[in-house]
Amino acid sequence: MIQELAANPFFGIVLSVSLYLIGQQLHKRWPIPLFTPLVFAIVMTIVTLLLMDISYETYFSGGQYINMWVTPATVALAIKLKKNIAHLRENVAAILSGIGIGVVFHTVIIVLLSLTFQFNEELAATLFPKSVTTAIALGVSESLGGIASLTVAVVVFTGVLGAVVGPTIFKWLKVTDPVAQGVAMGSGSHAMGTTKAIEMGDVQGAMSGLSIVLTGIAVVILAPVGLLLIQLLFS
Repeated sequence: MIQELAANPFFGIVLSVSLYLIGQQLHKRWPIPLFTPLVFAIVMTIVTLLLMDISYETYFSGGQYINMWVTPATVALAIKLKKNIAHLRENVAAILSGIGIGVVFHTVIIVLLSLTFQFNEELAATLFPKSVTTAIALGVSESLGGIASLTVAVVVFTGVLGAVVGPTIFKWLKVTDPVAQGVAMGSGSHAMGTTKAIEMGDVQGAMSGLSIVLTGIAVVILAPVGLLLIQLLFS
């Protein structure tokens, strides 16, 4: 009976949407990281599939219809950017330098992790694009010789972590400028961080959406450099 129910494409859709909405209500009442809607939906979906012994392939027969809207939703972020174009004009240098420094710092961190934990070349290539949106990360990972499926998992984890801890870090470090907050969320935790940035404000959402694109472009450009670094590390 359960397997027959799960085989219906609507199962994946209803499960995903329902858990997200439940997470929203729980987070409103108890604003703790576990109840962040995206985190709650992901964790509870995994738990549900395990308890009901439902394969990911079965779930995704319906979940894919939600997944297909990720790209249009990302493109729609340009609407917020247009509304806040004045902030972009006033802070072009700061935005570009912030993203540039972030990408370089990210690359250095991957190199240091590879050296510290003695990652092999394949794993280092897998981790290199962890801070960019999934579509770009997959292409970069494959071009470097990484493991595509593991890259997706790392990208999701990075996005969720950034969305959950980002606002807290801003409070600790007293980062109050909305442009800085948006750039940090977009360049560090891509689409998932942008979802949280939008909740924080229109300016944060607009700058975060812009940062997703620019960070992705920067990582693609730096991919050959990343590959060279990886090869030098393991040669």
